[in-house]
Amino acid sequence: MVDVKTIKKGTKFVQYLRVSTHKQGKFGNGMESQDRDISLFLSSQNAPEVVGRYVEVDSGANAQRPQLHRALRHCRSTGAHLLASHVDRISRDVEFIAGLVKDPKIQIRVANLPNADTFQIHLFSALAFAEREFISRRTKSAMAVAKARGKKFGNPKIGAMNKIRKNKARKYAATVAPIAIPLREQGMTYQQIANTLNEMELKTASGSGFYPTQVKRIIDRVVA
Repeated sequence: MVDVKTIKKGTKFVQYLRVSTHKQGKFGNGMESQDRDISLFLSSQNAPEVVGRYVEVDSGANAQRPQLHRALRHCRSTGAHLLASHVDRISRDVEFIAGLVKDPKIQIRVANLPNADTFQIHLFSALAFAEREFISRRTKSAMAVAKARGKKFGNPKIGAMNKIRKNKARKYAATVAPIAIPLREQGMTYQQIANTLNEMELKTASGSGFYPTQVKRIIDRVVA
C-alpha cells in the first residue's frame, strides 16, 4: 500500500466532480466513483476542511464550464486546494491544465495521484493527452485498412430496419402530400393544414393526430 502524502492540518479543499453526460454516471467515471476516490483521499489527510463542492455535466474539452470557474474562484478567494478524482475531470485540455499549474493562487490535488505535485500533474495530463491522440490515430488507421479490404462497420440489421422505416414514411407521405401541398400553396400555415387533416379524420403513419412539424416533414419529404 502506498503512503499518501499528508498536507498540513486543516487544509481547505474545494471538490470538483464532472461527467460528460447524465448516462456516464453508470460507468467508471460516474459521480459515485469520483465521490469514493475523493473521500479516500480526504480520509488520509489531517483534519481536512471541505469548503465547497461543485458538480458539472459537460465535456472535458470545454474550458468554459461555469461550475469549474466557480470552483476556481472559490479556491482563489479562500486559499483552498482544488480537488478532483482524476486530472481529466478538471480538463482534457493540456494547455488549460498548464495555465492552472502556473496560477500562483491555484493548488491542484488529484485523488488518484495523491502524492503528485503540480509539475507531475501537468506531466500526467500531457501523457494522457498523447495517449488519447495515439489511440485515436491508431483506431482511424485500422478502420481505414479494414474499409479498404471491404469490411463494413455498424449493424447491418439496424441499417436495413431504418431503410424499411424510411421507405414506409415516404410512401405514407406520398398519400397525404396531395392534400397538404395544395393547402400550403394557398398560404395555409402548417398548423392550419394539421387542423384540416385532423378534421378529415386522417391519421399519421403511427396512428396519431397531425401536428405542424409532421405536416412540414411530409411536405419536405415529398418535395425533396
